[in-house]
Amino acid sequence: MDAPAVFAHLNLALSIGKSAQKNADNDDEEPYLMHGLSIPKRWNAIEVRLKISSFVAVLFCLVFGCATQAQELTLEQKIGQTMIWSFPGQEFSPEIQRTLTKYQPGALIVFRRNVKSALQVAQLNSDLQRFASRRLKAPLFLMVDQEGGLVTRVRTSTPMPSALALSKMEDTDFIGRYAQATAEALRAIGFNVNLAPVLDISNPKKDSFIGNRTFGVDPSEVAKITLAYSRGLSAGGILPTAKHFPGHGGTTQDSHRTTPRKMSTREELEQKDLVPFNEFTAADFGRAVMMAHLALPNIDPSGLPSTYSTVMIQEQLRTAMGYKGLIITDDLEMNGASVAKDIGERAVKAFLAGNDMLMFAGPPAHQRRAFNAMLAAVKGGRISKERLDESVQRILAAKAGLPVPEKFDARKALTAFKKLDGMSKEVLKRNFKIASEQSRRNYAAAQSGSTATVFSASYLFFRKFENKFKGKARFVSMGPKNLETVRAEINSGRAEHMIFFASGSKSARWLDTLSAEEKSKLIVVNCNHPGEIDKQTQFKSVLNINSYFSDSGLWLAEWLNQSPDMRTPAMSEAAPPSIPEKSAPTTSPFSEENHDLRMDEPKPENPPPPESSGNI
Repeated sequence: MDAPAVFAHLNLALSIGKSAQKNADNDDEEPYLMHGLSIPKRWNAIEVRLKISSFVAVLFCLVFGCATQAQELTLEQKIGQTMIWSFPGQEFSPEIQRTLTKYQPGALIVFRRNVKSALQVAQLNSDLQRFASRRLKAPLFLMVDQEGGLVTRVRTSTPMPSALALSKMEDTDFIGRYAQATAEALRAIGFNVNLAPVLDISNPKKDSFIGNRTFGVDPSEVAKITLAYSRGLSAGGILPTAKHFPGHGGTTQDSHRTTPRKMSTREELEQKDLVPFNEFTAADFGRAVMMAHLALPNIDPSGLPSTYSTVMIQEQLRTAMGYKGLIITDDLEMNGASVAKDIGERAVKAFLAGNDMLMFAGPPAHQRRAFNAMLAAVKGGRISKERLDESVQRILAAKAGLPVPEKFDARKALTAFKKLDGMSKEVLKRNFKIASEQSRRNYAAAQSGSTATVFSASYLFFRKFENKFKGKARFVSMGPKNLETVRAEINSGRAEHMIFFASGSKSARWLDTLSAEEKSKLIVVNCNHPGEIDKQTQFKSVLNINSYFSDSGLWLAEWLNQSPDMRTPAMSEAAPPSIPEKSAPTTSPFSEENHDLRMDEPKPENPPPPESSGNI
């Protein structure tokens, strides 16, 4: 008897038993609470026995049933399990239903375009898993890139800090608890896989497209943080995914647009980039590793991206590092993965290299082409059935290790998101405090007669600054079309304090066009990684806060109000003055209002191509 049959028989027995007990029980019998359910006392003994029997059956299926379940799948269903597909829309549509029924992909990935609100995505995920439980052979992996910083698909009332910002806590216990809070929030709205953390080693002071998505430059510290963060996700019921193996550190090319080449030797790689991955792959919890579209010609002379490299997957990750868990690709639609023009050929090559699951975030036609190419490759003998079964076994085992999806509980989810918001604010405050301590200058404290001009794309940042600043503040909107106006205002010298809020990479890099004299007039609040702004000593001050948060305007005003010898951010807990703008974050993350448009988190100024996974 397979797992679904076991569950069906147990549920039938449970229903019959409850029905019989209902006839025998008095209506006024005192209920007994177990697992939040109201159950008559005399029924409790039967319920306990059946629950124990159910648990044993489930445990048996989890431990012994994966091989049987894999053998029971048809060839098409097995190929479906290897697929990670994006999808259109924000609700469970007939189109999605047809796709799931015909192709039975093993995973769906949710992007920003699929998210209107937390409540909406919770309903979407619930509908997807409910359909899977009734019509598919296995539950779905529901994946999301919830790294924090700019790579945050489900936005929160307080923006989630970047990985670099989180690392500034220098407290692995806190980081583990933060990751668990993240997991609990994600699981509350139906996700079971987070495509995080990023394990790439990258120097935040140097220009890099990975930027503040990394935990830092010290391999041993990144390894400690990685392990704490991943354990936290796992403890919260979410499968962590380490990316991007073997590490993009030190590269400046973007694999969305090309295949970066990294000239490290194997010895250099093992001493630096692989240190966090060694800790992760040796861990004792369920996990996945995502491959990088990155070529290492001094290790694999073929010059193939690691996604297609048997040297990097089979020799290094599987054999040398002994990793037996799940391996997935990044989006095979990316230019960095274009070893073949045909998307189907990319799928077959990536699978033959050793990947278990293949991600396609492009149009449905490409997804179908990849599926059909894999089917033809197995039927034609290019991919052996044994090789396919190996990957299906790993996929099903990873799914079996995850908690059973729960019915959506709005109150529980709201509590989880509030907890996450509180911890996020603690991280963001800590980063501003560190930045301000490193940016002390001798200019005088602001007085009632002081003046400030704020250059910002975020009006909310300005309003929070204005409401706390002792003097008079003036707002200059910043955008691609008025940068010369901004330059002229800087040169006018009309304000004592000129504040430049670099909320995104474009505004940060525009600062490089200024002369040294122009730079010397600016106090810069940099939300990006420090390497985005060159020659920082030329500015009046640069506060590298590593993440966007409009409250940094309030904290900056408090900092400027203090005298230089006392200049540390007060960052008071008191709520800032009421701000009546429509964009102010006044609603719950579970409101059906479009909270995605809050100004508390900017839209990325230089986003990846629309169909890209954004993982790199």
